[in-house]
Amino acid sequence: MAMDLINIRNLKTYFYQNKGLLSRIFGEGLKTVHAVDDVSLTIKKGRTFGLVGESGCGKSTLGQTIFRLVKAKSGEILFCDQDVLKMDSKTLMEFRQKAQLIFQDQYGCMNPRMTVGQTIAEPLLMREKGRMDKQALFEEVGKLLQAVNLDPDAAIKFPNEFSGGQARRIGVARAIALNPVFIMADEPTSGLDISTAATILNLMQDLQDEMDITYLWVSHNLNQVKYMSDDMAVMYLGKIVEMGKTRDIFNEMAHPYTKALISAVPQVSANKRKETVFLKGEIPSPINPPSGCRFRTRCPQTMKKCKTYEPSLTDLGGGHLCACHLHQAN
Repeated sequence: MAMDLINIRNLKTYFYQNKGLLSRIFGEGLKTVHAVDDVSLTIKKGRTFGLVGESGCGKSTLGQTIFRLVKAKSGEILFCDQDVLKMDSKTLMEFRQKAQLIFQDQYGCMNPRMTVGQTIAEPLLMREKGRMDKQALFEEVGKLLQAVNLDPDAAIKFPNEFSGGQARRIGVARAIALNPVFIMADEPTSGLDISTAATILNLMQDLQDEMDITYLWVSHNLNQVKYMSDDMAVMYLGKIVEMGKTRDIFNEMAHPYTKALISAVPQVSANKRKETVFLKGEIPSPINPPSGCRFRTRCPQTMKKCKTYEPSLTDLGGGHLCACHLHQAN
């Protein structure tokens, strides 16, 4: 049985607007964006945890909070039983050597004035405090490029000389440079054609098998999440509405929002016809979320009590959790 690598408990990450001088002059109140609102989940070692939901639901913010790139309001993030939110600067640096990110915008996270070799070598030099032998550094960078199926000669090129798929591989190479045990992949194949995306997926699976890496896979692409992840959670407006083993959620969708998301996934087979669930309206503002169930304003099965009472995550069996009044006792 896989052990817990990351335990997130009651995590809240809020952003605040209108804190400036003009807001005080004109008497506008402080607006709170409930980006991540009381989220709890567990990521098992050596497995892939998929996180899905519409844009603005809090997926990326949750991942960034794990790395303390944004500040949490409250809660716990336990990594190997140590709370990341309480780590001092030295312990946090050690944690960030074990945990890495693959950003959505690969070109944006690379310095255009640095060669790819310099970009990949940077974390290695930081770990060794600049005392690494140049020849050993050159060889290590070459091995990392080969690990992601790029020629070692790519080290002397600049980011603008690479295609989107190659840039993704460079991001993966940099992420695995310090032999991490955990990687958050934020939309790792966005903007890529199908064949290139498949290459990246297979590469990351191979690296997971070879290095025993744990992934947090943040994506809009449910087909990819189904293919890559062992466990998954569905987020809506800062809340988790359904969570469990990926196969259980795809086979037995419980939440109306999950059903709508999965019904929108294109099907390759012409023999399998399905009914598409269309959601009315847009996702509400996280500044002023609806009372009770946050999905009620768009839910095709809303009930009277959905407006008043917020549903809690209920175990439907086998660790399949759902936050919906349809599955809770009156």
